[in-house]
Amino acid sequence: MRGADSVLTRKLSRGGVARSPLPDPDFIGQTFARQVEKGLRPLVKTMVSAMVLDCKVVKVTEAVRDISVPTMLGLVEIDSAKVQGLLNIDTDFAYHLIDLMLGGDPAVAPVPIARSFTEIDMAVCGLSQEVLLNAFAEALATSFGRPLQKPLYVAAQRHDITQLRFAPDHADVLVYTLTLDIGPAARAGGLQLVLPLAMLDTLCAMLKDETVKVTKDEPKDLWKASMRHAAARSPVVLDAVLYRRRMAISELMRLRTGDVLAIPGSAVDEVQLMMAQPGGKRAKVAGGRLGAFQNAKVVKLAAGIDPRLREQIRTLRLPAGRVRPEPGARGGPDAEVAATPTAGADAAE
Repeated sequence: MRGADSVLTRKLSRGGVARSPLPDPDFIGQTFARQVEKGLRPLVKTMVSAMVLDCKVVKVTEAVRDISVPTMLGLVEIDSAKVQGLLNIDTDFAYHLIDLMLGGDPAVAPVPIARSFTEIDMAVCGLSQEVLLNAFAEALATSFGRPLQKPLYVAAQRHDITQLRFAPDHADVLVYTLTLDIGPAARAGGLQLVLPLAMLDTLCAMLKDETVKVTKDEPKDLWKASMRHAAARSPVVLDAVLYRRRMAISELMRLRTGDVLAIPGSAVDEVQLMMAQPGGKRAKVAGGRLGAFQNAKVVKLAAGIDPRLREQIRTLRLPAGRVRPEPGARGGPDAEVAATPTAGADAAE
């Protein structure tokens, strides 16, 4: 019995950690750093450089061991997840964020002062915390190929790590440690994003249904992944054309306010949805008939979207080498109908 107790004690004291459920934590970390730079620039109104110092899975006790006091802490939550994460903006970084967002000179690098945070400090840093969490959500969206449906948010702010408990001490957490340089004076600071693996399991479950799998021999290109994600979220403007009529220049010049142009009665059943093309060209993507719905003019599609457009959207959204044309689809990636993919299009009459 003593031997069994000894073996069990040794197993429990080894302190092993699980693997991160994220498909590529390092890739997500680098994307996170780029999004942090992009998100913080409008707040501090100067250049920002971010670099990932560490990305590792550790126990909670190790993750919070070196967090100083005071520091700007945010409890991270997401709907439908029972666990919390932690966002730590260290004392130096918090000091510089507050100073620059309240009108400080980015060309000067004052020595950070360790002091208790006021309500104004907490409110100012709350904006930065929101930007940082959005940056991580964008990094996840870039990696998984689709946006996160539920946002990450800061449920509460603290300044003393000894006053909060966001996860059990034995829990495994993924820690991203970033260092930042701000402005021409190179103001320095750091941040940590500590996420329990249980929370990452929830995030992966929300994203994996439409995840695009990448083949093993395909290199992961941050630029291509970011551009594919940006293209998938960009809007497309469609023009609903009711009727076309050719006129001589002399006839056009004689038009005056109040003149009436006759439109055939069949025009309402032959509306064309047109999309702009490079070089000033326009291409028809669908047809329909004019109608009304809730005091607004609408176009009811009479047939599906041009299959060439569907194929090109699929080409842009999936990695190269994994796209296969649908049976019977006309044209392909080189067809004239080429456009920016969108989750929803704006139709204009």
